[in-house]
Amino acid sequence: MSNWASLSPEIVLARAADRTHRFDFGVWFWGDAIAFDGLLDAAELLGDGRHAAFCERFVARWSARPFAWSDYLAPALTIFRLVVAGRDDLKPTLRRLLDLYLVQTPRGDTGLHYFRPDLPQYRTTVLIDSLYHVPSFIAACGNLFDDTALHAEAIEMWSGHADALRTPGRALLWHNYDRGTGRHRGYGWGRGNGWALLGLVDLIELLPPGSHGSQQLTREFDDLCRSVAALQDASGFWRTLLEDREANLETSTAAFYGAVFTKGRRLGLLAEDYAEPCERAWRALLSRIDDEGGAFGTSAVTWAANLASEDLALYRSAPTEVNVWGQGAALRFAAERIRLMQAN
Repeated sequence: MSNWASLSPEIVLARAADRTHRFDFGVWFWGDAIAFDGLLDAAELLGDGRHAAFCERFVARWSARPFAWSDYLAPALTIFRLVVAGRDDLKPTLRRLLDLYLVQTPRGDTGLHYFRPDLPQYRTTVLIDSLYHVPSFIAACGNLFDDTALHAEAIEMWSGHADALRTPGRALLWHNYDRGTGRHRGYGWGRGNGWALLGLVDLIELLPPGSHGSQQLTREFDDLCRSVAALQDASGFWRTLLEDREANLETSTAAFYGAVFTKGRRLGLLAEDYAEPCERAWRALLSRIDDEGGAFGTSAVTWAANLASEDLALYRSAPTEVNVWGQGAALRFAAERIRLMQAN
């Protein structure tokens, strides 16, 4: 294995992006959005149009297909970025996705979005994964269409879902909340809280300065970052369940929180005392990048538990592998390191 610890983030970004091309995205799944976001970062920062073309091919293929509930998992912000970059032919696709989120998706009695009504076990479930790609996309559309109502919708969605995923006296978020049964499951899931935080910092960046409610989001970002930073292992990783010392030290946690803290510093949302956690996370991630650019040691698909008794076994026993959400998080971390260095 190469001495990755000596490699620049540009090299890591390039090799991890090339490795991501080996995955197929014929049907959208959880984690696809961050892989596409990371590939567009690679295209932008490395000047390598292959990565944008890869994304465009799958988006175009999807655009020609009939509606499906799995469309909720489409790489929404990537589609927005492609439109801004000049792909006017994708504007109908962008509007189709916005309509899915705001009109077609069922909402419960409290206004919460139920994005997977097609799956019986998740029919009335709020999932933490949604906080990564949906609110930021809605806010971005607010900028594109100069529509402040969309900014308010994005803030309300993030806040409403996060509130549903909290319980009093506990700082972290749950994996999911089922409104029908009233149950929370998967407290402090490592990658899940990463989905929420990375989505939140993206949302804050996209909101116009002074947006009503944005200050509260900034406070929530600071509070949750502090809670997560305090749980970092000396190795630089975090655990699959953040507060469970018997849970595995998992690769995507280092990538997610490294990206979050680095971007938070670049935007002036986090103090410089986050620099050291970022460095530890970067060294941890590099220790689990193989010669082909694969982020190994990433936990495989982690289904939300259906029973409280499943929680510990489900999160502790998940196998690890190279997968799209690990690749996406690694790409975003490398990209944020480059942007921070450019800003300085």
